[in-house]
Amino acid sequence: MGSTSFRLTIDTGQEIDQRTHHLHLGASVSSHGSFTEQDISVATRLAAEFMTAAKAHNCQRVVAVATESFRLAANGVAVASHIEREVGCQIKILLPEEETALAWQGVAGRFPNIDHLTTITLTGGSLGIASGGLDTKTPEHNFSYPLGTCVLAPRVLKDGYIDTSTRVRLEHHIAESLKPAAAVNAPGDSYFVIVGGMPLAIAKLIHTVRRSEVPESLDGLGVDCSDLGHLIKTFSDLSKPARLALPAMSSKRSDFMPLGVTILRQAMRSSGVHSAVVSTSGLKDVLLSRLIAQLKAA
Repeated sequence: MGSTSFRLTIDTGQEIDQRTHHLHLGASVSSHGSFTEQDISVATRLAAEFMTAAKAHNCQRVVAVATESFRLAANGVAVASHIEREVGCQIKILLPEEETALAWQGVAGRFPNIDHLTTITLTGGSLGIASGGLDTKTPEHNFSYPLGTCVLAPRVLKDGYIDTSTRVRLEHHIAESLKPAAAVNAPGDSYFVIVGGMPLAIAKLIHTVRRSEVPESLDGLGVDCSDLGHLIKTFSDLSKPARLALPAMSSKRSDFMPLGVTILRQAMRSSGVHSAVVSTSGLKDVLLSRLIAQLKAA
């Protein structure tokens, strides 16, 4: 139950069923300080639909987790409790570092042949940076900040655009916020991986524009600061209809894309990395693997 979208993932053993609905709760919480009545109604209805789908698949294990918007909202805990009662499923509101660590662990499972891993996780609610050797089960360094796209959008976006002075102030704010993380020097051979729906959409757009073809898989696509800088200029020059006409542009993310690119580029700069790869792995993969392990143990 994220700040940009609610996502359902069902693993039947034979196939995986996935559904995503964009609610942008992070933007609402950022604007109002709490979930509105409409937010609560829509979130509860969607959670109920997801639970119905899980029951239709005869799921034996169900877990629901909530992220930054539920942490930031003044009524976040109360709303989670309300949805629990209405839906009949316990909801765990993840701690900031717990969310970032789960993303790191999900990526670590996909890159077993590297020694050291650093992840930059950009979601609608938060920006997390975690690093550590793969000889440990959890990252050695773990930082999380409420600098996600949906959370920042009401403060810096104007009709899908960021003016130059606002972008400069935002970059400075991100750089200042990330100083504790930047002070941790990752080894020179650390493998940098970026996680999150927005980074995946950005990588897909970059790859498609560059090669004039939509990639078959997003996992492992490269992203560098030069690409991101070019996108920032492109978005500032294009009208919104022209932006939507870009190949592989996500209509549901187009208004937030200039902000996502700005956050990601500054996060990479602050981490001292010019290029990285994106990964489709993350939090959900770890949660699923834990559920499967519990089922087998039972």
